[in-house]
Amino acid sequence: MKDKLKGLVLGLAIGTMLTGATAFAANGTTNIKVAIQKLGIYVDGTKKTSADAIIYNGTTYVPARSVSNAIGKEIGLVNGDLYIGKQPKMTITESQAISLVKKKYGVSSPKLHVEVDHLEGNSYVVHVYEVVIDDVKSGEGHTATYGWYYVDKSSGAITSMF
Repeated sequence: MKDKLKGLVLGLAIGTMLTGATAFAANGTTNIKVAIQKLGIYVDGTKKTSADAIIYNGTTYVPARSVSNAIGKEIGLVNGDLYIGKQPKMTITESQAISLVKKKYGVSSPKLHVEVDHLEGNSYVVHVYEVVIDDVKSGEGHTATYGWYYVDKSSGAITSMF
């Protein structure tokens, strides 16, 4: 009997939390009715690709990447602006490269050091490591590497060396 009562109370608690979370998530949003339709994308009369489009209030919304691929142009989101075709030159600074690595890999421990080791081609080489003290009296120790990463100076793309 006690187990059934515990199960009932637990079920009610979980149900209440889920209902509250749903109500909170719905607060401040507007539900709309849309139609999703597979459309062919044509350039100068030639079909280039197909994409799922959203049709809402007489307007058709097509993914920008599908359009850029159809016309053979590069696409990029830079500082909140969408560029199709020629992309602006970006130059990532060393401090931005460090921030990008910290953000991507969730580096938040004050024990971990993240620093640019050197520049290799068009990429920063970023080292993530911890200093481990082996002998407290002498202060001698070693570094424990967590990772080495390339950060492209132009795009900010991060690639792990390992």
